Amino acid sequence: MELEYMEQEAAPTRSRRWLERFLLAAFLGCLLIGMGALAALILLRTAQRPALDAPPLETLDPARVTPALALMELAGDPVDALVYQALNAGEAGTAHAMLLFAPHLPATQRLGLLLLLARRYHALDEPLRAAQIYGLAQTVALLDAPLSPMERGQALLQCASGFLQADQTEAARDAARQAVRLGRQTPELLPAQRSQIFEGIQPVARALADNALLQEVGELIRNPYLQPTGRPWDGRWHDLAEPLALDPTVMAAFQARTQAARILADRLLLTGGVDIEPERQALAAALLAEDQVRNAAVNQALAAGLPLPQQLSLLLEQRRWVALKLQVAREGFGLALVPEWQARADLLLQELANVTANLAAVGEALAGSQADPVERALLRADLLRWLALQQQMGLYPAASPVELSQRLEAVQQELAQTQAPLALPLRYEPAAVPPGFRIQPAP
Repeated sequence: MELEYMEQEAAPTRSRRWLERFLLAAFLGCLLIGMGALAALILLRTAQRPALDAPPLETLDPARVTPALALMELAGDPVDALVYQALNAGEAGTAHAMLLFAPHLPATQRLGLLLLLARRYHALDEPLRAAQIYGLAQTVALLDAPLSPMERGQALLQCASGFLQADQTEAARDAARQAVRLGRQTPELLPAQRSQIFEGIQPVARALADNALLQEVGELIRNPYLQPTGRPWDGRWHDLAEPLALDPTVMAAFQARTQAARILADRLLLTGGVDIEPERQALAAALLAEDQVRNAAVNQALAAGLPLPQQLSLLLEQRRWVALKLQVAREGFGLALVPEWQARADLLLQELANVTANLAAVGEALAGSQADPVERALLRADLLRWLALQQQMGLYPAASPVELSQRLEAVQQELAQTQAPLALPLRYEPAAVPPGFRIQPAP
């Protein structure tokens, strides 16, 4: 009797223990599922937000490009005016796409627009994107030759402050130290201009709690009467190009494409993106036709034995066209325009690399034709600096920055040995934040 009672009492106990274990297991399972979902969300966001040193073209987000505005570039409107329009309309993604594929923009305009775009991303509370654009602006400030010393210095100061605002402290420190070197080593700067650059570094150094940097710029502010020597970068290799009249068939194809792009843009505004397939197909056909005509014209002109200066002009224009094709293939206009180009976007990137390499070969030949050895070396150095700029901006990815740096350093050494050293020698620094070409101490 007593044993039967004990068995009846133990049964509910075992049942409760089983239930407790079941509930505990269920809780742990839910916890693991929740943690997995959180980890997946973090990974997804990380994948959608490229790092500071991401390749520039990977920062393009076609979903943020407004097609009706972006298509006006294909309709022939100036890129710089369209970027300003996009920024004023709050269309940061559209401005971003246009600036990525505009190798022909003058240095001053490109630098100013990049800095405006970075500030726009800050205003949109997108610090990583802002930092990425500040990285491109810093690249332009350091590598694009046709800039005044004050333009470079002010841009580096803005980049340092922008990196700091984006919580990229090492990048801010790097940009500030580059501004110090520029202020120290540039012969064209007046003492007051040097002081202005050095004073602009102080707030960044204080925020970084970098006492060594603070002390260095403090001493330079007290004594800005430096006398550096060396030659500036002048970007003269572009001046060797002789303008070439546009082929009439290319001009006709260009006009047909601009008209088709404008019709599609108008249709997008009218319908909000509904029922645009006939207009899209018309623009795709116009782009493909223009590509055929341009390729035929380039091959015919090169086969005719153009002088090197005209070859340079021809290849610069062809490179601009291939960059536009790549923009189409990467949906840089906010919609799929030419499926054939999208399917071979990687081949278009290689085509861009090939045109750039051909252009570099012509530039080397023009430099080699100069009688003065110093002039030859200066032109070669300027060409290599331009190639480094294209590589860093994502428009010459096939090139190795280390190899370009080695070639550039060799020419810089040659200039130093001929008593014509560059005031701002450059070298690629893979450990820099972000990695890139940096001003080195003057020889």
